[in-house]
Amino acid sequence: MKTASTYQLFSKLFLMHEHESFITPERIELLKSVAKTGSISAGAKAMSKSYKWAWDSIEKMNSSTSSALVCKSSGGKGGGGADVTPFAHEMIDYYDELKLIYQNKIESYQERFNQAFENKSFVKDIASTLHGTIKELECNDEICEVSIGYGESTLKAKCKRSMGLSQGKTIAFMVESNQVIIAKEAVAISAQNCLVGEIIEIIEDGKKIYLTLSLETKEKLKVLITTDSLEQLDLALEQTCFAYFKTYNITILGEKH
Repeated sequence: MKTASTYQLFSKLFLMHEHESFITPERIELLKSVAKTGSISAGAKAMSKSYKWAWDSIEKMNSSTSSALVCKSSGGKGGGGADVTPFAHEMIDYYDELKLIYQNKIESYQERFNQAFENKSFVKDIASTLHGTIKELECNDEICEVSIGYGESTLKAKCKRSMGLSQGKTIAFMVESNQVIIAKEAVAISAQNCLVGEIIEIIEDGKKIYLTLSLETKEKLKVLITTDSLEQLDLALEQTCFAYFKTYNITILGEKH
């Protein structure tokens, strides 16, 4: 029988443009390799890739953005020299930062998979599904900023315009459990969203604590914290708490039918 330690969750971060791959992990590696070697040919060789693959990848990236990522100079050994533009360096740094955040989340979910296999049970604690009403909707060509009426609170979220949401409609949305900050009283922090609820369940699992808050709508909000946080905040059942989370910690699922 396989043990939990044999299970690993993998995912890669891609940026699409017009339904085709634009920025991929391999293309980021190629940009770094070209920047290091000063040559498309040498950069491809360092990755054990063909010059044609590297050239086609760079052509595709350059054609998908108004600001070139690689500038090729004429002449030179093995296909000429190449420079990675300052814009490309900024994009690489931004991608790497986003990848780190993304990877941290994946590792968190991987641990939950391992625990589920160990316990032979999958507990749905990754996110809480709630329901609210769209109060305001401001859209540009692609993105909508959404104000969600939830009980007496107003939550801020973003979604793709292509979801076709309408003001006044009831929607379903998810809040990530491990991205909620708990406080015993109202505090001034950067998180735009806050819900108030009463603790109705506390489950301890090693160094992790799973809280369940009953909200004013009677829906349940799952929150993942550490044992240290539980002790420092001195949390207990039937205690009222303030749950803070940011705009991008809400995923809108769509209108409820």
